[in-house]
Amino acid sequence: MQWPLWDRAVRVIHWYLPLAIAFMWWSGEEGLYDWHSWVGYSLLVAVGTRVCWGIIGSQSARFAAFLASPSAVVAYVRGRPYQGEGHNPLGGWATVILLLVIFLQGLSGLFVTDDVMFEGPLMFWGGEWSGVFAEWHELNWLVLQVLIVLHLVALTYHQLYRKEPLIGAMWWGKTKSRFSLSKPKNTGLALVIALILAGLLFLLITLAPQAPSYY
Repeated sequence: MQWPLWDRAVRVIHWYLPLAIAFMWWSGEEGLYDWHSWVGYSLLVAVGTRVCWGIIGSQSARFAAFLASPSAVVAYVRGRPYQGEGHNPLGGWATVILLLVIFLQGLSGLFVTDDVMFEGPLMFWGGEWSGVFAEWHELNWLVLQVLIVLHLVALTYHQLYRKEPLIGAMWWGKTKSRFSLSKPKNTGLALVIALILAGLLFLLITLAPQAPSYY
């Protein structure tokens, strides 16, 4: 018997993020900046939706359900077994940090300019700081790569060594353990949130003043 753990909204966002990040890397390397920008916008919407869902979504998706106290994190690192389901104390905070770094990557991209090939849609607002945002974009990408590697190492350890079926749980949304979780919320609400955020971002980008052209 399997029991519901992760709702569809969490799973869709979770699996979309690595695909989008991989595409962002490839499109940036290939100079496909239009595609790079649009997928970057979608990442901002995805992270924003996940944050909102972490506040009003299903019980297991809420930050309050898996963000442990510092003492609980230390105890877990020192070897205290975790008896719950979903993110462990360390994994919960790792999730938030990953979301934050992905958000900062997308945010900095809005203000970036390299003075040659690419200008972010909010570059005009960045002003003299646009170059700083470009450096931040590069540095933050390195940080994100390190976090991704650590995430994969931790996932491999739990999946293969500790025999915890994390990949299957995140794919199917179910677990073999029964915990007292409320019924998952309708994914349609998450879709509405995503559409609202996408609309707001589109308006921001569309209405933002453009830098004057000298060509």
